Formats: sequence, C-alpha cells, structure tokens
Amino acid sequence: MPLATSAWVTFAGIGLAFLRPTSGNWLLQCSSCVDQAFFGDESLKENVEDANIELLHAQIRKLRLREFDHKEDEFYNKFFSKRQLGILTSEVQPIMPSAVARLSERRWTSAKGISNMTKNVMLLRDSHLLMASVASLQVVGRTAERLEAAVDKLNKEMLEVWEEQNDSRRKREEMLEQMVRIIAKVEVLQHALSKTEEGFVRIDGDLRNFKAAQEEISDALQRGLEDVRNRTLAQDASIASFQDAFRAAVDREARADLVEKRKEAEAAVEVALVRRSIEKVRWEEEQKTIKMRGEDQRRSEDHSSKLHQDRVAHELAQKKLADLEIMQQQEESNIRQEEARVKGETELLKLKLLSEEKRAELGVQQAIEAAKVEQEAKLRDKRENEDVNLRHLKAEMLEKRQQTVEAIRATAEIIHSWISSLFGNPNHLLLAIGSVVATAAGLYVSREMAILLREQLNKRLGRPSLVRKTDRRGSLQQAWIGLLRFLRLRPPHGSEFSDVVLHPRLHQQVMRLADATRSAKRRHMPLQHVMFYGPPGTGKTMVAQRFAEFSGLEYAIMSGGDVAPLEEQAVTELHKLFSWVHRSRRGVLLFIDEADAFLASRKRGNMSESLRNALTTMLYHTGTPSSQFMMVLATNRPGDLDSAVLDRVDESVEFGLPDVDARMGMVRMYFDMYITKPLGIKILKAEDSTAGLLVDRAKQQGRFARCSCSRKQRSETPKGVPLKADDLTDEESLAEVARRIAGFSGREISKMFTSLQTHVLYNAQRAELSRFMPKGLLFEVVDAKALEHHRTGEFQVSGYNYEHTENGKMKPAA
Repeated sequence: MPLATSAWVTFAGIGLAFLRPTSGNWLLQCSSCVDQAFFGDESLKENVEDANIELLHAQIRKLRLREFDHKEDEFYNKFFSKRQLGILTSEVQPIMPSAVARLSERRWTSAKGISNMTKNVMLLRDSHLLMASVASLQVVGRTAERLEAAVDKLNKEMLEVWEEQNDSRRKREEMLEQMVRIIAKVEVLQHALSKTEEGFVRIDGDLRNFKAAQEEISDALQRGLEDVRNRTLAQDASIASFQDAFRAAVDREARADLVEKRKEAEAAVEVALVRRSIEKVRWEEEQKTIKMRGEDQRRSEDHSSKLHQDRVAHELAQKKLADLEIMQQQEESNIRQEEARVKGETELLKLKLLSEEKRAELGVQQAIEAAKVEQEAKLRDKRENEDVNLRHLKAEMLEKRQQTVEAIRATAEIIHSWISSLFGNPNHLLLAIGSVVATAAGLYVSREMAILLREQLNKRLGRPSLVRKTDRRGSLQQAWIGLLRFLRLRPPHGSEFSDVVLHPRLHQQVMRLADATRSAKRRHMPLQHVMFYGPPGTGKTMVAQRFAEFSGLEYAIMSGGDVAPLEEQAVTELHKLFSWVHRSRRGVLLFIDEADAFLASRKRGNMSESLRNALTTMLYHTGTPSSQFMMVLATNRPGDLDSAVLDRVDESVEFGLPDVDARMGMVRMYFDMYITKPLGIKILKAEDSTAGLLVDRAKQQGRFARCSCSRKQRSETPKGVPLKADDLTDEESLAEVARRIAGFSGREISKMFTSLQTHVLYNAQRAELSRFMPKGLLFEVVDAKALEHHRTGEFQVSGYNYEHTENGKMKPAA
C-alpha cells in the first residue's frame, strides 16, 4: 500500500473520531455512555492480547471516505456547511462489523429547536476506527523500516560493486596500456626492419647499376680511341692536301686581278656587316614597341577587370540586401499566419472543451443516479442477508487460513528434505558448493566481458578520442528532457543566457549570432564559423555551450593541445571526428579550445610535419560552408593562427575583461551562489536597517571578528557591544567590491567568492552562523585577492626572486 494512501486513511480515521456530535444526542449525555476504549482503567479490561494489525490494515485500506450533504438542518450543524466528510456505515459493516452498532432510536434537535427521533440508526464506533488507524500506521511504519533497511543494504552492496568495478577497470586499463606500449614497440621495430631491408635492396641495385655503367664507359673509351686513330690519319691526309692547295692559292694571289677581286669582296663583306647592324637595330626597336603595346593592353585589361569586379560586388551586396528584406517580410507574414492559425485553433479547442465539460457533467450526473440506485439495491440486499454474509465471510477466512498453514507446512517439509539430502551426502555438498562457485565465476566473467565489450564498442562506434565533452543524447534522453521542460522542472528554451553576465554590446553580438544560427539551422542554410578571442577566464567556453543549447545544436568540446601528442595519428583522429560530427541529426557546434596549439601559422620554422598535416586536414574539412556543423575557435593569441584558418572565420567576437557594471552583476550572482544559498547569509536590505536590526557581538565575534579585524582592534572593542547595521554587508558594499576588483576576469571573481566561502566556513566551526556578514570579513578577502592579482601580474612581467629575512617575514623581489 502506498504511503500516501495509508496516511490518507489514517487522517480519515482520526477525522471520524473527532466528527461525532457533542450535543443533541441522549446517548452521549453521560460519561458511562462514552466509549470505554478512551478510559485508562485497566482493572476493567481482561483477555488482553495483541491485535491482528495486518488484518486491521487491510480493512482500513478497503474503507472509502465519502463526501455527502445532510438532508435535515440539525442544531449542531447550523454552524458548519452541509457538505461534510464521513464513512457510510453500510460500507463499513461488511468490512469491519465490530465497528458498527445498531441503535433502536436516535433523538436530535433541528435548527429551529424542534426535537426529532429516528428509529433503527446505525452508529460507527469511532474508537475502533481510531485504533485501526493506529494499527495501519504501525504496519506502514514497519514497512518503511524494512524498505529503509533494504535500501541501506542495497546502497552498501552497490558501493562495494562500484569499488570493485573501479578496481577492475583500473587493472584493465593498466593491462591495455601495457599492451598498447608493447604493440607500439613491435610496430617501431617492424618499421625499422623494413627500412633496413629497403636500404639493402637499394644498395644491391646501385652496385649493379654502377658495374653496368663502368662496363659501358670502358666500351665507349675503346670505341673513342679507335675513332681518334682514324681521325688522326684523316687529319694528316687533309693537312697534306691543304698544304698543296695553300701553295697553289699563294701562286694565284700573286696575280693582280686576283688582288682586285679580293678588295671588292672585302668591300661587299663590310657593306653586308653594316646592313646587318642596321637590321639588328630596327629589330630591337620593334621588340621594344611590341612590349610597350603589350604592357598598355595588360594595364587596360586589369583596370577593366577591377571595374567589373567592383560592379559585381556592388550588385551582389544589393541583391543580398534585397533578399534579406524579402526574407524578413516572409518571416513576418509567416508569423502573422501562424498567430492567426493558433488563435483559431485555440478558439476551437475552447469550444470543444466547453462541450466536453457539459457532456462530462451530464455523464457524471447519470452515473451518480445509477450508482445511487445500485447502492440502494445492494444495501437492501445486505440488510436482508446480513447473517448469511457473515457466516460466508467467516468460512472463507477460515479456509484461507487453513490453506496458508498447509502451504507453509509443505514448503517447510520440502526445504527440510533438501537440506537433509544436501548435508547428508558429501558428494551432493561438494557438487552444490562447486555449482555456486562456478555460477559466481561465470557471472563475474560475463560481467567483465560485457564491460570490456562495451568499452571497445564505445571506442569503435562512440565519440572520438579528441572530444572531451559533448551533450549528444539518445532519443530516450531527449524525450525525458522534453518531459522535464514540459513539467517545468528544467528551464525552458530561450533561458540559456539568463545566468550569463556579459557586457551589453558583447551580449547583443552573441545573441545576434545565436539567433542567426538558430534561424539558419531551421532553414538548412550554411552555418557560420566564429572565433572567440580574449584574455583567459572571460567565459568563452561557457558562452559556446550556451550558444549551442540556444541554437538547438549539439556541442563537442576539444582542446588544441590534444592533437600534437597524436603525431601521425592526428589526421586519422580528425577524420573520425568529422565523420562523427556528420552523423548528428541536430547539427554540431565544434568548440576548439586553445586553437593556436595546432592551428598556428605555417610560416614558423619549428612546426612539425604531423601538425602541418593536421592543419591541412582541418582546412580540408572546413573549406566549404556546411549546414551540419559550425566551428568555434577560442584562443588567447589570435595573431598566432594561420592565415588560411583566419580566412575560414566568418565573424570574430572579442571577450574582454568585465567592466564595473558586469563585475557588479557577477558579484551579486556569485554572492547568491556561494554565500546566500548554501549558508543562508543574506545581504542587508533597507527595511532591515530601518527596523533597527542589531546583531549580537558575542555571536558575531566568534564567527567573523577574528578575521575581519586585527587582534589589537578586537582587544580595543569591548565584548557584548552589538554590531550596527552600518557594519554589515549591503548593496553599497558589493558595489565597492566591484570597484576594487578592477581588471579581474570572471574566473578570478568566482574563485574570490569560493575563498570567501572557505573563510566563512572556517569561522563557522567556532561559532554559529548568522543571517548577515560583516563588511570587515568581505573586504579582507577582497583586498587579499586584489593583492594576489597584482602580484601575479608582477610575476608575469618581472619574474620572482625570493628574499629571506631573519624576522621570519618573506618578501618577493622582482
């Protein structure tokens, strides 16, 4: 029986006990007529024994609490409504006969003071119902104790199983790591062996080629020597013939006509040389002219091409603006049509609900009338056959009791025979122990193999190793989240940025991108790639997660530092990552934190070949806009990124340090998160100070004063002096904190309030918590964190050198 039902029955019984009238009934006019169960006179009680609380609990469960109207206006009821709660005696009698009695007559007074009398009235014994409710409570309490014991036992067993699984998983991971190391060593040795074999093969081929080349060279030298001998003989013959011809020419030159002809020939040669020089100069001039014409034509073509590109860009921009206007008009018309359709459907639903309500009211009235007729018939039949029903009920209960006893006896005999046969024969005992051990071993091996198989399947089919965190869920998980949002147990869509504090201009830019991304995803348009850059701790990762949830995308977070250790496997893992991304049904926002770790510029000389290949793979997958995923890069050094990566970024968002308004919002939010909600310490309001709120110094000193002021100040402040409202933290104090922490990032502000929480808890160990916080403790922590922030900046600029002094004080020196 559920606890809520048991509690309802209990309160119903208690209510019945206190609903009996106190006047107008002659049966309750004297103390002797009051139920004896309410008196403590034990001398009048005999045959005392424990009641059957299980039976009473079952009877209480069968009782039905009714709501009814009194036909007659009795004098007692004129102070209350006619509509009352109660239990019908006709329904109680067959279930709990001892709680019902029949009175020969009942006298009562009407609202006008007229005395009336009713014959043969059934009376409920309220003490019996009250005691039965107590018995039902005892049964429920025992059931709750058993359930709590079972839950505690189950929790302990689950804890042991969880520890055992962690131990097994750790051992299994160590074995897998050893296997991976061995496999890696074997692969390295095999690679070295193959390289060595290839080197030997190349050396053998080079030797064969060198021998063949040497043989060819020796043959060519021999053939060359033969040719030289032949040419030498031919040259000797030609020299002899030239000598003869030269002597003959010298003889001919001696003649005068030959001398004249030679002069003419020399003049002709000079003329030819002059003409040749003139032609050469003319050709050079023509070439210069052609080059100048080509350069002029190329410049004119470049100018016309540039004008054409500008015109095309202007036309595209105008077309884009026109398309945007058309899209906005279409969206507005669609919204108006959707509102009209929703309004019409709402009106139709209201009309249907009204008709259904009227129909249901008619059905309820008919069912009530039919139930009344049926109930009256049943009551008449039960009154006429009351004795028969009682005997039949007693016989059934006796028969059930006998059957239960026989079943228990038979079960005990069977168990006794099994135990006797088991412990009587040693072989049976050994067989039983072996079966239990084998079953336990089989279950353990099956569980471990299932866990190993699940891990292997996750590695093969699950999310890639580069993805550190993702919110990809199955259909059942999405349905469960939708149900929680429908029941308002989870924040609805559109409230993802409700607890994010940003600069107004930055918040507007982020919301514009998120709305554009959601609209593009709904229309299956290409998604933009975005870059978040700025100092560390300014909320880039958190905004990316909320950005994905607001846009309706899944998010996957990876770190750029995880790519370099993969070396040659980085390209394969990136391909797996993008294959996993393209399998998403909702689209994925791929957030790459510390993107400059592997997307750095390729102009740097110290970039390894594996990182260069990984960068090329990333550029390949992000070169074309896609409606399936968008890439968000986060970096503290945007100038180190490769130019091709920056070319793929459609929009850049700078996350700067929060200004004073943003810091004020963060201070309020983190004070509520770390101080107010977990510790119950509130901010002093104006109404508290005007009401003269004073906090006892004796309570505050043990908790806060030891940290908020020095020993000298505490010694000067007398004990028992109350802290005034001006000494407590209020809105002005938080505004002063926001002014003092100029230059803090959001992460530093969060860590500051975590430190404040530890200070409060430390002081709470020596005194009880109070409702408000002194300003001294708050400003002490804030000043310490501000000094720490300043020192951190100095360490980054000038380094740190330790200086020791004899008085025990430590002083950092730049």
